[in-house]
Amino acid sequence: MADLEHITIVLVRPQQPGNIGVAARAIANHGIGRLAMVCPDGFDPERARWMAPKAHHIIDNAHYCRSVSEAVANSEQVIATTARPRTQEWIVRSPEELSQFIASDPVPTAILFGPEDNGLSNEDLALAESILTFPTTHISSLNLGQAVTATCAALRMAQTEEADTHQQSRQVSVEKREELVDRTLEALSESGYLDGRSKRIVTNTLVRLAARAEMTDEEANNLMGMVKQVNWWFKEQSS
Repeated sequence: MADLEHITIVLVRPQQPGNIGVAARAIANHGIGRLAMVCPDGFDPERARWMAPKAHHIIDNAHYCRSVSEAVANSEQVIATTARPRTQEWIVRSPEELSQFIASDPVPTAILFGPEDNGLSNEDLALAESILTFPTTHISSLNLGQAVTATCAALRMAQTEEADTHQQSRQVSVEKREELVDRTLEALSESGYLDGRSKRIVTNTLVRLAARAEMTDEEANNLMGMVKQVNWWFKEQSS
């Protein structure tokens, strides 16, 4: 699973243990780094655990803080979630936009979620660099647990896509290109193509073609399998 250990979900003054449990479950399900809580008044860990099957460790290891500043002290960037318009201008991103931004630059990041009744205050937003908003209809009623779950899911999806893209776009090594060229030369020799031709010139041509193709590992492996099958067929015919 791709790494999201650099993400901290921060619940600011959460009021419902059930929502904390749902948030913990989302954090565990999606491989997010950890949970921090700022002044969780009246927090009942047993009720939260009841809503967080297989995620008790997230609650047990949660970081309890007295202020937002303490909760984000080890982060390099702070994102705040809010549905209310603000007078100060922040960069505003959707969950998908934010997740792609984080995936492209994986630095320690804190994502703030406000209390269920009023959300984050202007003071809570003092250290935030950008705002996360959730696209809804004119009926905007997303509770804390849902907001954390949607955010964690978007983070996981973007991170997985980023890892898949990196894996697919990784170019093949020179060593593997040489192996592919050698196997291709073996097949050409078995087929009689090299008879009367300069092996050096053919080799140079194959090397240049392989380099210009900018193959990925997967593509090189597929070609290797094809050439291997051709070599086997030639050897079977001559035996």
